[in-house]
Amino acid sequence: MPGSQPSWQHQPCPAWCIREHDEDDIPLDRYHQAEPSRLPVLMSDHPEEPRLSTFAPVELTIRVGRYVDEMVGWVAIEPVELTAPRMVLTAESAHRLAKQVQDQLRQQAAADE
Repeated sequence: MPGSQPSWQHQPCPAWCIREHDEDDIPLDRYHQAEPSRLPVLMSDHPEEPRLSTFAPVELTIRVGRYVDEMVGWVAIEPVELTAPRMVLTAESAHRLAKQVQDQLRQQAAADE
């Protein structure tokens, strides 16, 4: 984020960081974060029986970030209203998950043709 850097921040923010960093940030709050996105989805609160009648609309927030002085990026996926647990993955794991979901959907679509 443009502006003066706190003394604990040894390198400038990445270009994608939108967070304000303050001198008094505790270590847990010292991370870079991109602009979050929101995605409306349908989720079931009955994972053992995900039938149409069990799905409800939920808005998810997707945030990517990285702690200051660390190289491992992360992706957080969580409901805006925190009605369900959040999922936090490394950026590498999120890429693998996205690929696996796309592969399975492609296989299903091919089988349905």
